[in-house]
Parts: sequence; C-alpha cells; structure tokens
Amino acid sequence: MVPKFLIYIDEAGDPGVKPKATDERLWTDWFVLSAVVVRASRDLEVVDWVADMREAVRSHGSKGLHYRTLSETNRERVTRMLGRKPVRIFALASLKDTMREHYNSTLGRANDREFYNWCLRLLLERVTEWCYRKCLADDDPVTPAKIVFSERGGHDYRELRAYLSKLEAQTLTKTLVLKKRGLAPGIIFGSHCEVRPHADVAGLQLADIAASAIFQAACSVGNKHCLKPAQNLKPVFPKCARTKRIADYSLLRLPFAHQGTIPVEDQAIFEHFGYRFEKR
Repeated sequence: MVPKFLIYIDEAGDPGVKPKATDERLWTDWFVLSAVVVRASRDLEVVDWVADMREAVRSHGSKGLHYRTLSETNRERVTRMLGRKPVRIFALASLKDTMREHYNSTLGRANDREFYNWCLRLLLERVTEWCYRKCLADDDPVTPAKIVFSERGGHDYRELRAYLSKLEAQTLTKTLVLKKRGLAPGIIFGSHCEVRPHADVAGLQLADIAASAIFQAACSVGNKHCLKPAQNLKPVFPKCARTKRIADYSLLRLPFAHQGTIPVEDQAIFEHFGYRFEKR
C-alpha cells in the first residue's frame, strides 16, 4: 500500500547506558531520539526545503546538512525555517544518569540495545497515534507509514525491524508485555522500514536538526548550550488530542515524573514545552 506518511528518525547523543568511569555528569548523558513526520505527498518538497536551508547557510558540500557543523546563527536560521514547514516533530529526551539504575519488575534492568528499543517504542507509540488519528480525520483508510532510519554505527537494524514487527503483532493481538500504551494498529510494519545514510535523504537531515536542537537545549553542561533553536521548533510539535499539551506527548522526557527528575539547569527547555517542575 502507498504510505500516507513518511517518518524520518535520527538521534543525538550516545544511546549507551553503561556506567561511566566518573561520577561527573557528562554531556553524553543526554540522549535524544527524534521523528519528523511528513505527508508522503510532500516527499519532493522535503528535498526543496533542505536545499533552501543549505542555500541559506551556504552549505554546499556533498555530505548533506549537519546541525553540528553550523554556527549558532545558522542553527537558529534552519530551525526557524523548519518550524514553519508542514511537518510534525516528535522527540524523546532521556537523561541516562537517572535511568541507569532504573529497574522494571517485568523487564529487569536495560542494557544498551534494550534502552534504545525502549526509547524507540515510546516515541513510536505517540507518532503512530498521531498518524492513526490523522487517517481517521481525513476519512482515509489506515495505511502503513514508511519509516526511514538514519544509518548509525552500533545498531543492529535487522534486529530493530524484528522488534518493530513484534510490537505490531503484540498490539494487534493485545499481548503487549507493557500494556499502558501500544503502537496504533496498521501504521508500523517491519517491511516498511529502511535504513539510509544521512546525506542521501533530505528528511533525515530534518530529523538531525530536530534531535540536535533538543539535545543542545537540554544539555546545560554542553559548551554550546542554547535554547533558541529548539524553541523555534515548538510550532510543529503537535499537542495530545486528550491533554492538549506537548509535554509527555510530542516531547517526552525520561525519567518520567514518577521515576525522578532532572537537574534544575536542564529544565528550561522542558518548561518551555509545558512541563512543570517542583521548585526547590
């Protein structure tokens, strides 16, 4: 079936959860996973958007648009441009220092692979819900989305496809191990997933912008910590149909509130997106 939506997924930071050799909180303790959702009918427009961004920041190399190589002025420029496009962004940001000792009585303690899969599941639960609701709102049949992952070293993408297929099957048969949420039915199929190099796919370059901007805003100890690029993206973060909030929906923070909090220095961007923290 022809997909109605394209979902581009990229990450910023290190997904590993193994303990560090030092007690100090390092910049890599933040991990961000992002999804940029675009209607498939706009596929060719995405290429033009990225071309316009590259022209605006004078990026004419062959390796695509990379957020990390841009000046602060150009980071603000490309996020302003992306924040005005007909896209929807979802992001999960995890402070791994607070998650390393987390233990789930059903799943146990996560290793690196399980942590990434868990983050991906939480992200896709919300993305698929949005896609499903949009299909119904448009009075269209629910059709599988096409998911494109940015190719990164260290991931077993065959295992990842198998994991997504398992989640889809468990959702349809109502046999999920963790039952609070699941993938919306009919949106995700392992056969509709691709892994592509960042430079080859314009949509992945948008996902890189989204993940990196949130990472930069959350990581207060980073030497380029800045809120403005991420704030520029707020208009394209959708609100939950039930709560009417971005927080806990299109911007998801780990640990969850019942699991712990994050340092005061890192809270500003989450407050901007609607999170509330107890004042100390």
